[in-house]
Amino acid sequence: MNFAKVTLQTSVLEEMTSFYQNVLNMPLRECTQHSFTVVVGRTLLTFEQSSKKPFYHFALGIAESVFNEYAGVIKQHATILPSKDGEEIMRSVTWKGKQLYFEDPDQNILEILAFPTHPAATWLCVQEIGMPVLEVPAFAERLSMIENEFSPESASFRFYGDQEGVLVLVKERRPWYPTDRRASLHPIDVELASATGRVIEFVKEQLPYRIVF
Repeated sequence: MNFAKVTLQTSVLEEMTSFYQNVLNMPLRECTQHSFTVVVGRTLLTFEQSSKKPFYHFALGIAESVFNEYAGVIKQHATILPSKDGEEIMRSVTWKGKQLYFEDPDQNILEILAFPTHPAATWLCVQEIGMPVLEVPAFAERLSMIENEFSPESASFRFYGDQEGVLVLVKERRPWYPTDRRASLHPIDVELASATGRVIEFVKEQLPYRIVF
C-alpha cells in the first residue's frame, strides 16, 4: 500500500508548518492560508486548517543511515514518548528497525521508522496511518478490494496493507501505544500511488475517511 498522498487536519497550522519544514526538514511543496503540503519521500503529506482539535497517530519511514541524526534533532524540539520501560529508541516488531515515538505541535503521536536504503535517501514515505474504526473486522471487509498481506492480530487491532505501507486499524478508544491516549475519529483522506480513480467512502459507517485506490 504505497501512499501517494495523505491529508489530515490541524488546529495549529502555523506551528505545524514550521515544525514539519524546519524541525523534520521536509521540503515544503505548497503553503496557503488554510493548508500546507510537505514531501515525505514518495508521499505528499497535507495538513488542512480545522476549527476542531484533531488527533492522529502515524509513522514515517526514514533511512537508517540518518535515523540517529534526526532522532537527536527531534529530541531537542519535541516531546518524546518512551516505552513503559523508559526506552526512547525502540525496535519495531513489524519492521525490525529502530523506532522513535514523539508528539508534533498538535500533539499527534508520530513515529519514525528506520529502513535500510540508499545512503543518499532521507525521508522515505508515510509508512503507517492509524485509522480508528467502530468495528475492525467489518471495516477490513470494506477494504477487501485493496490487497493485504497481514493477518488479523485481534478483533480490536490489525495492520491492513503490505510492506510498502499499512492502515493501522484499531477499535475506537483503544489506547495508542506507547501512551494511554485513546484513538478517536478525525478526517483522513488517502490516495494510493496505484490509484485508478476508484473511491471508498464510509458514509454508511459514519466515518470521516476517504480512500482513492
